Amino acid sequence: MHMPTARTARLLPLLLVLALCLPAVPAAAPQSSPAPATTAEAGAQCLALQGRLSRQQSALQELQAQARALNAERALEQLRHAHQVQTLQARQSQLQYVTVIAVLSLLLLATAGFLLQQRKRQSLLRQLSEVDSLTGLSNRHAATAALNAMAAQRGPEGTRHVLFLIDIDHFKHVNDNHGHAAGDTVLVEVSRRLQAACRPTDVVARWGGEEFLVACANLTREQAEQVATRLRRAMAYTLHTEHATRPVTVSLGLAPIPFFDAPAEHASPANRWDYALRMADRALYAAKRHRDAWVGYWGAQLPDDATAEAALEQPEAATGLITVMSSTPRIVSLRMARARSLRAVRAQG
Repeated sequence: MHMPTARTARLLPLLLVLALCLPAVPAAAPQSSPAPATTAEAGAQCLALQGRLSRQQSALQELQAQARALNAERALEQLRHAHQVQTLQARQSQLQYVTVIAVLSLLLLATAGFLLQQRKRQSLLRQLSEVDSLTGLSNRHAATAALNAMAAQRGPEGTRHVLFLIDIDHFKHVNDNHGHAAGDTVLVEVSRRLQAACRPTDVVARWGGEEFLVACANLTREQAEQVATRLRRAMAYTLHTEHATRPVTVSLGLAPIPFFDAPAEHASPANRWDYALRMADRALYAAKRHRDAWVGYWGAQLPDDATAEAALEQPEAATGLITVMSSTPRIVSLRMARARSLRAVRAQG
């Protein structure tokens, strides 16, 4: 046998393909050769088959591409749907957060409003319990608390707290002749003038009826006299009624806290503000005899053989122990002439 050549080997695959494409032909006589038309038809059929295969392959590729596009679009739609779900969940969470914050804010506002309302009510109740409704000044209860706090503190050396007791002159005549409405008008006007003449740190109160109380911290005796003069002048004015006019004046009595110049630790009734109030009341009684005047008692050091109660009974007679001050010297002269000495009082006792 002859071995096939290289060219023949390269042609064999083509021949095999061609053989597959050709239809089966009945065996012919050995000497006869194939017709040219039949070979051409077989080639055409083979080419047509290849074309159909190629078109089918292209269609398949197109279908695969469409499938991939559909899968990508479906995946993109799923991503969009997942994003929308996440967005809705985030909005829902934000809405819930905002709702919680709003509810908490409303609760805080309601609580703050309730506390503010309670504070206003407490302030109103405290004001009603501490402020005189007619004049707007502190009442006796509030003044007592302020005096307790003031008496517990000692001022610089050479100064003392000073208590002023003030009374409107002839106030009963105003009520009797012009009516209680005119009396209330006088009380309101005198209170306004008194408040304007005092410092913000002073205790200013309606002590009762037509009596007022002022307490000033850390004054010398000379300063106390100046304050008494200023208050008396500031509170005096002319009342104009429907039928007449009349002057309104006041009388004042003053005394220091503590009354005697003694150490703070010295346990004496004269160190308390109520003792100074009693001395100021006695001074006011002396001033009321003259009207439109002020009188003051100022204690020095109390010796061991004298008592605060004895000085309280006869302050004008306590020579060297109590200084009597007045806007009208004639008042002091009359009081000194009528007073008996403390030694005489003790001798009679």
